[in-house]
Amino acid sequence: ASEESAPTSGLEDDEGNRHPLLAHCSEEVFEFYKDNSDCFIISSPNKIPTDLIWKDGSDEEEFASPKAKRGGVWNAYMRDFPRTLRTIGPDANGAFRSYLLDYNVLSLVETHPNSDGYYPGLARSWAVGKDGRTVYFRLDRSARYSDGEPVRVSDYFFFFYFMRSKHVQAPWYNDYYGKDKFQKIQLYDEETLSITFYKAKPDLLERVSVRGKPEHFYFELDGEFLSKYQWNPEPTTGAYVALPENVDKGKSVTLVRQQDWWADQKRFFRNRYNPDKIKVTVIRDYNKSFELFLKGDIDMFGLAKTEFWYNKLPNDHPLVTNGYLSKVTFFNQTPPPSYALRINAQKAPLDDLNVRLGIHHSMNFQLVMDKIFRGDFVRMNTVADGYGRRSHPTLRARDFSVDKAVRFFAKAGFQERGPDGILVNAKGERLSVEVVTGYKHFEDVLVVLKEQAKKTGLELKLKILESTAAWKLLGEKNHQVAFSAFNSFVELYPRFWEPFHSDNAYEEEGDAKFNENGGLKEGLTTKVSTNNFTQTAVREIDHLINRYRNEESLEAITELSHQLSQMIHDHGVWIPAWKKPWLRIGHWNWVQFPEDWGPKETRDYEEFQVFWIDEARKREILQAKEKGKAVSDQPTVRIYEKYKSR
Repeated sequence: ASEESAPTSGLEDDEGNRHPLLAHCSEEVFEFYKDNSDCFIISSPNKIPTDLIWKDGSDEEEFASPKAKRGGVWNAYMRDFPRTLRTIGPDANGAFRSYLLDYNVLSLVETHPNSDGYYPGLARSWAVGKDGRTVYFRLDRSARYSDGEPVRVSDYFFFFYFMRSKHVQAPWYNDYYGKDKFQKIQLYDEETLSITFYKAKPDLLERVSVRGKPEHFYFELDGEFLSKYQWNPEPTTGAYVALPENVDKGKSVTLVRQQDWWADQKRFFRNRYNPDKIKVTVIRDYNKSFELFLKGDIDMFGLAKTEFWYNKLPNDHPLVTNGYLSKVTFFNQTPPPSYALRINAQKAPLDDLNVRLGIHHSMNFQLVMDKIFRGDFVRMNTVADGYGRRSHPTLRARDFSVDKAVRFFAKAGFQERGPDGILVNAKGERLSVEVVTGYKHFEDVLVVLKEQAKKTGLELKLKILESTAAWKLLGEKNHQVAFSAFNSFVELYPRFWEPFHSDNAYEEEGDAKFNENGGLKEGLTTKVSTNNFTQTAVREIDHLINRYRNEESLEAITELSHQLSQMIHDHGVWIPAWKKPWLRIGHWNWVQFPEDWGPKETRDYEEFQVFWIDEARKREILQAKEKGKAVSDQPTVRIYEKYKSR
């Protein structure tokens, strides 16, 4: 084609004047768009296909309660103070982030938690193009950030500038939102944009429904990004705002509900996000936080731990029998959090497959579930449980077996037992492995595993840290074995690239890190701040993950998912722990919930924020408690089985 007929990006006219939609951009940001003009494009509105089928979620049902009341303070707790109020970059992936981002900021389109459908977020309508990989969005023109600025269509250009920037120091995001996957972002007018994904994925809409970034706040990024925004959070499209003046360093963070939140009366957001404030206080000791819950200083408390459910807050506890607080079991339908022992295959002696397999057979999770969890939990079997047909149908976790463990350890050279019963090899090296965790409340689990492992000749040395310190150590890949969990996304199929591709284990890319025979080369550079805590680097697994990521057919994705689950099982770096088919919480009865308690895809009680604080009820309960009078004629123990898997 001639130069005159070549397609243009539309970023500027023939005289070099910027398109009006980008008139406000900094020079650096605009140059980034120009340098990537195959990805960032502005087109005339008449380029929007006329045969699109626009959807707006109007056929979906609301899942909040019209009985909800606005007001009050939700008193919550965290076990460690956040190291930053950024939601990206080093130290940003802590538990507090959910209050700022995951459970607060709106995406273009939201996934409905009771159906396979979608409802409007920042976009009022959407349509999938004929190519099956482009989605068109019309922004809700009333959408505002918490500083009053409107959400602009150009904020979605800026989102990709932001996520691809080296200054945010977030290689996972750099890759995930890179040009390889998000191939084209196109603006048409002040309310319409489209995003083109690299494949026609079955869950395309979820993939491309990103959250915008407030360009007016950042303007551009530089080397000062981390320090500049450490305690200066960006304006939000969500209901709650964390302002620097509401941060009591080391003690608490109070989030305040926007008085004029733009989505307050939108159909799928009304009757949600009801408290006026969320005060999140640091209580480092788990037992101390439970004591404060029983006093009423904390409104809700997770009771998944058997000790708390049966012993510390039994059904005949006066707080329950008098109707002051409720014990709730809610059956949900979600992929379980990935509780597992993650073995760092980079560290000796764990670089020996036989040692890893011996450790598998040394872990008596059945005893843990019987003794500590009273049989209420079941064993997780694979790295991808809970994804329906995408989960491997027959793969099972390895059983506890002294005989099997000893045989594998012997193959690795650990054949003799020392005076303390721990195996040693010919060099006199003991079979001793350090297990790191940030979960103080699961210390009893690890103690049982440690005691049982001794029977196989394995010593487990437990290193129990504060949550933030543990995640930092794991991110640096300086552990041998980690006991940890990630919340799994409610998605159509599982993710394998982040935790198991070698590009997240070493800086060297692709097959360059492997010898011809498939073994790893010497002197590779460990890649930090990724979720590959097992340092898995297997060429065949890489190749299969690459195929999996490129696949469009759900049938093929299912088959590849099964193969990957099997290969990771065979590699022996991931020892599955347990899963539970329910949520268990306790809450004071001034906290009210809808009649069905919550949506079926609820992963924790904070996620969809459909509850509310009844201030009058709170006064009534506290007064009755002071006088020792009941407010209910029967214990408030509630079981919600609407979504129980049959």
